[in-house]
Amino acid sequence: MSNAINLWAGEKGGTGKSFGARLDCQRHLDRNQDFFLIDTDKSNATTSNYYGSHKFDKKAFFSEEASRASTANSLLDAALIRPVVANCKAGTNEATLTWLVTKKVMPTAKRLGIRIRYLFVSDLDNDSLNLFEPTAETIGQHIPMIFVANVGRNTTDLEFFESQGFQALLSRYQVPVVQLSLFDLEMKKVIDGHTTTQKKLLTWGEARDYPDFGILGQQEIQTYLEDFYAQLDQAERLADLAFSQREASNSTNGIETESLPTPTRKRNSSNG
Repeated sequence: MSNAINLWAGEKGGTGKSFGARLDCQRHLDRNQDFFLIDTDKSNATTSNYYGSHKFDKKAFFSEEASRASTANSLLDAALIRPVVANCKAGTNEATLTWLVTKKVMPTAKRLGIRIRYLFVSDLDNDSLNLFEPTAETIGQHIPMIFVANVGRNTTDLEFFESQGFQALLSRYQVPVVQLSLFDLEMKKVIDGHTTTQKKLLTWGEARDYPDFGILGQQEIQTYLEDFYAQLDQAERLADLAFSQREASNSTNGIETESLPTPTRKRNSSNG
């Protein structure tokens, strides 16, 4: 079975990329699958605080300078050995594209049997949603995309996301959706070490067995994980299939996508 690199990304910060990446890490652990974790945000390696024992021994980060694009090369080196969960810094789309294009990453990955996916994590506010289309037009040319709707970060303002226009956009770009529902905030405080009695950060596996959560809390975590795993499994299959079909169509029509796009204007801006 070939290995995959899941890039937990998105242009806007604070949408829940590390939250999703931690769930992905636990998915591998619960299936007894060895994996590597790579935090590409040098200044805020949050996922490593929970799953640091699975870190790859070489760092990786994205650079917009073509002359330094090799700084992300170890992502592929890691995937030669095990699947990779990569927690990406916000606002690195252009740098990711620089790496993909200048290093001819996808032809090499395809030859090695490595799949790379971009998971666009959104908190469903307008700033985040407006960044989806330019991301799909650029990143989506090169690798499969999955839209991660972090409903837990925005439980009241879903009009834009649920609108016919945005759903049509997802359909047009053939991007499957994973929804992260609201997770109990009191239990999240404990998992993140934000209580007076519990300072240690807990992995999802540790949280699932945490005695103070009781039987109902432990079962809630197990159900949350199972729902996420099922959604992501299906989304990965759909995204890979849609991309392979698009590749075949482009090849038949002689469409060339290996070029850097015009830089897009960046925007800056609970599950987190």
